Amino acid sequence: MEKLMRIAVGGILHETNTFRRQDAQLLDFEIVREKSLIEAHSGVRSYIGGMLDAAEKAGAVVQPTMFASAEAGGVIEEEAYASMLGDLLAGIERALPIDAVALALHGAGIAKAIGNIEIDICRKVRDLVGPNVKIVLTLDLHGNLDASLSVIVDAIFGTNFHPHTDMFERGQDAINILPELLSGRIIPKLHIEKIPILLVTATTMYGPMATVNELCRSIEQEPDIIACTFFHGFVWTDTADTGPSVLVIANGDAQKAREAAQRVARFVWERRDKFRSNALSPETAIESALSSGAWPVALLDGGDDPGGGCPGDGTYLLRAMLDANLTNTCFAAMFDPSVVAKALAAGVGATIEVELGGKTDVRHGSPIAATAYVKILTDGQFLCQSPMGKGSQVIVGRTARLQIGGIDVIVVSERHQPIDTEIFLIHGIDVTRYRIIALKCTNHWRAGFAKVVKRDFLADSPGIMSRNLSDHSYTHLSRPIWPLDQSAVY
Repeated sequence: MEKLMRIAVGGILHETNTFRRQDAQLLDFEIVREKSLIEAHSGVRSYIGGMLDAAEKAGAVVQPTMFASAEAGGVIEEEAYASMLGDLLAGIERALPIDAVALALHGAGIAKAIGNIEIDICRKVRDLVGPNVKIVLTLDLHGNLDASLSVIVDAIFGTNFHPHTDMFERGQDAINILPELLSGRIIPKLHIEKIPILLVTATTMYGPMATVNELCRSIEQEPDIIACTFFHGFVWTDTADTGPSVLVIANGDAQKAREAAQRVARFVWERRDKFRSNALSPETAIESALSSGAWPVALLDGGDDPGGGCPGDGTYLLRAMLDANLTNTCFAAMFDPSVVAKALAAGVGATIEVELGGKTDVRHGSPIAATAYVKILTDGQFLCQSPMGKGSQVIVGRTARLQIGGIDVIVVSERHQPIDTEIFLIHGIDVTRYRIIALKCTNHWRAGFAKVVKRDFLADSPGIMSRNLSDHSYTHLSRPIWPLDQSAVY
């Protein structure tokens, strides 16, 4: 009788914006363990969901350990990280003996006194399970990869698309390669090629990023190339690893992996000017939206995207929208629990005076004094319908739909980046009937709104995700690096 694969599944997933002053605490993380991990991700288009699906099809025995994830935020508190890591390692130890460990990580996670958590996690897992157990990873396209990761683990599969609509498939890849690794039919040789660039990441649905993906997919058709992935990096993490990289896995041929990775890296370097951001000021973005001939259009709050670690209560764009006297416009989602509480106390149909947003710090703008009509109140719970994470439970705390002037503003009690129309629908808003849809989300909305939005305009502001990289005080970057240093070479 053929022995069944035994696979421990888990991970810690966090994208860290080191420019955020507020540290990420343990309470910021949603943590699921053992059976709850399987229940939370079965049938869901997530990394873990893909792992579970592939393991079931392979007849493997899954040993669920622990999975912790949070909205992107500040540096993880040392005690919080130690608690989660200890939890994960204990789960893996209980699962022994095993053939493999499959981890869903991010690639841009930073903890105090630790630094790069992906390297730390993988080293400690390797120390625990020994050299013969296979370790496979999924990573986010925005990972800032440390090249030493290639000698610690056996295989890495990063998302190819932005929005990350292929998390499920990459989770499947991580499991599907295991029989080949365990049998010795694939002897993985990994190469990570760093590129001395800071890229303000953009969608892969079209444009220069799509062109890079086309090259990567063509390389994957070559003999003995298992995977070729271009990681955009996350420029709002200030570390020595910050920046894009190319990861190639080849079967038994380290030189082939290195040459393929360098081919993609040269392709990106030679076209680096094409990756410059085209962000506008809030006022200019609004003018552009109003002059659009097709509706609805999206206005994107580029300096305050919670999905990149921002506070979610920045006021620059909303203030400019109110100053422009916009009508037939909706906005999601402003993080302000105190305003939600005031709306709840007043009730639907009440008119209240608010100081909206601007409470986390001064960098993202001051509070907006306004008179607001309370239209709808909700519990802030819904299922994600975007191809990115479809089926996952979303909880943003109690919410309020406030009408301020001609704008419907969704206010939430937990930071939220809207990646589909559901946050509007639970508030009775059909976005197809609006001319302008303003979102605190810069790229992940594209999959969920693809059939609705005709054009989009990115409004930049002085937040911790400002596209003007000179706004940020980098101290740990590997220098020289383009475009901060024109002397940078590859």
